[in-house]
Amino acid sequence: YNTWAYTHNFESKLPKVLKAKRAQEDAVARFEQGTLDEHLKEIPKKEHVVPFTNTVFHDAAIEWLIITDQPIQALTHPSFKKMIDIGARATKGVILPTCNGTCDEIMSKFRMQLTNLKERLNMSFPPPPSLYISFIYYGRGGQ
Repeated sequence: YNTWAYTHNFESKLPKVLKAKRAQEDAVARFEQGTLDEHLKEIPKKEHVVPFTNTVFHDAAIEWLIITDQPIQALTHPSFKKMIDIGARATKGVILPTCNGTCDEIMSKFRMQLTNLKERLNMSFPPPPSLYISFIYYGRGGQ
């Protein structure tokens, strides 16, 4: 039976065969080194915070000017100084908004400005004329 089971890739379930198989597996396991892989967890890396020095700040400011193609006067602009002063008071770092978030915020502030301007002027704005229709009418021989 054992010869037949071996030649036909049949796994025997006889108690004597199972006991021998377990003994062989235990002998192999004694010589293998165990691993801790399933017990170990990767520790998330903490962001390295560079300590403040004037030199490091100046280097970062110049790098920002170059990368973002800003004029040199941007560093002396009052709104830039205000932003730096506000960021300097942060104790747990600064979270910068995403591009979409920034765009939405700018559009919201613009709409708010238009609403405030409309209220201050106390008048309604007519819808702007369509440039495309004007071009077709006047640009193609319209009267």
